[in-house]
Amino acid sequence: MSIAPQMSIVDDVYAEATASLHRCCTPEGVRASAGKSGHTQVWTRDAMIALLGGALSGDDVIGNALQASLDLLRSKQSATGAIPNNVDSKTLRPNFRAYADSGLWWIIGSVITNRDDDTIDRILAWYKCQDVDQAGLLSMQESSDWQDLFCTRGKGLYLNCLYVLALDAAGRHEHAHRVRDKINEYFWYRGDGDLLPHVRHTFSTESVQEQDSLGRRRWLPVKQTLVDQQYYLPWLAFRACGEWFDTLGHCLAILANVPDGQRANVSADFIRKHGIHAIHPPVQPGDPDWRDYYGMLNLPGQYHNGGIWPFIGAFWVAALVRLGQQAEAEQALETLAKLNRLGDFNEWHDGLTGEPKGCPDQAWSSGMYLYAWHCVRERNTIHF
Repeated sequence: MSIAPQMSIVDDVYAEATASLHRCCTPEGVRASAGKSGHTQVWTRDAMIALLGGALSGDDVIGNALQASLDLLRSKQSATGAIPNNVDSKTLRPNFRAYADSGLWWIIGSVITNRDDDTIDRILAWYKCQDVDQAGLLSMQESSDWQDLFCTRGKGLYLNCLYVLALDAAGRHEHAHRVRDKINEYFWYRGDGDLLPHVRHTFSTESVQEQDSLGRRRWLPVKQTLVDQQYYLPWLAFRACGEWFDTLGHCLAILANVPDGQRANVSADFIRKHGIHAIHPPVQPGDPDWRDYYGMLNLPGQYHNGGIWPFIGAFWVAALVRLGQQAEAEQALETLAKLNRLGDFNEWHDGLTGEPKGCPDQAWSSGMYLYAWHCVRERNTIHF
């Protein structure tokens, strides 16, 4: 199947993406960025997300670096089974701070390239312990997933959709199905202003009503943002929840077959309307999800707080392919090609101006472009 003629730029950028990812490759593994000024560690999520497309490139240098990444990260697995957030490419010291999603991405990467069931079993045993309240979903501390400088906490949408993908990759299909059901039960907001269904599982007594077992009225959060919209909430914690729209979380939900057809289309319509921003709307100073540590990096429209990330744009292309929207996926791929060319496969772009920000030659920006290209070409969400 050839790509439509009007999309010829996508082939040129494919070659550029291959060269960019090539520059991230080292004997230790795929660094998050190329060059001395970039992120020189082997980051698990960056390398494994880059692997989705890199494994399809047919480039031996990229393939060898991807396998080296898997080997290095596995060698630093903790005694309890956790895969590190990153490993310094010079000192080989592991870092476990933003720990929540690393093992799940490692499972997916291992299954794609060189399956290691013993390590997968140890990782999943560790994740079983992250279902801290036995609700059937993973929990995490604040700023512990890919948004490692943001307020996401508790049960995260992105994290649990990724859990479904990893469980399916590992062949735990019944478990994956149970997690899908829990995501739909707890996260889907119906646009009715009622947040009780999303927090009642955190109650410490058997009553799940607005009154406790002694008849006392409970305090419940009041919906303030996107009140009339239907979507998956970004995180759930103790009698609290996020209210912004998590674009990556919804793309992964579609790829993981979490929503039914109606919910998938509602989610896609939201993205079409508001664009490929990390979140929408951005968190503003004074909002419950604002943090002083955001500093200058996570101002509204910047970085995690509404910035534009090319790798998320590639997941959007894949989600459109999954939804059968081939013509729209081709158009989105062309838009992504132009964005990546503008920023030399930058880490992210300003959510208001589109200006390239962060480091150029970002492995997951280039690797995910390769993945999106193959998805469109083959009309299939490869690996998922």
